[in-house]
Amino acid sequence: GRCHKERPGRGRRQILPALAAGSCFHPALILSCPFSSRTRATSREEKNLQGFLEQPKEKWVESAFEVDGPHYFTVLALHILSPEQWRATRVEILRRLLVTSQARAVAPGGATRLTDKAVKDYSAYRSSLLFWALVDLIYNMFKKVPTSNTEGGWSCSLAEYIRHNDMPIYEAADKALKTFQEEFMPVETFSEFLDVAGLLSEITDPESFLKDLLNSVP
Repeated sequence: GRCHKERPGRGRRQILPALAAGSCFHPALILSCPFSSRTRATSREEKNLQGFLEQPKEKWVESAFEVDGPHYFTVLALHILSPEQWRATRVEILRRLLVTSQARAVAPGGATRLTDKAVKDYSAYRSSLLFWALVDLIYNMFKKVPTSNTEGGWSCSLAEYIRHNDMPIYEAADKALKTFQEEFMPVETFSEFLDVAGLLSEITDPESFLKDLLNSVP
């Protein structure tokens, strides 16, 4: 079935449904549903994601400059991890994106070590934080997708939901984009971002969190 239909007049509102619906043409997602619950493609992507999450910190800076780096795996997580798994993993993914922003800010040409660990202005991390927020909002869009009663697991449930719920996805995307524009875009500090993202219960001291994170990376 079609993943995404063009709808005139929506302008910038297309960004969320397009990214969300994009899930259904990822090769691993396509292959996982029609044939078996665990194809080699899906299994390979799961292993790649797990490998990324288990990377030692010695590899984090180098990974920040790779094509299949933290931003790639953040999007891949949307295809592989259920909402429950995302919630359990999202702070770790946030750490990787923050280190990526730091590495790119202090060494635009690439590096293997973090030569400057001083916390930068919020603007240095803003794009990665907003990227993370977008994925988190998309997960919230799909909170009604069943995750336990489908043979193919999350990937198949997501593909089936996208295939049969065109209008609900657009309606949820409108709400998500409004939240993104009105709540996340105006944020000016890391602490404020965590508040809007609902992460202050997990990251109780934003300043120390960021400082300790950067100091922990070689």
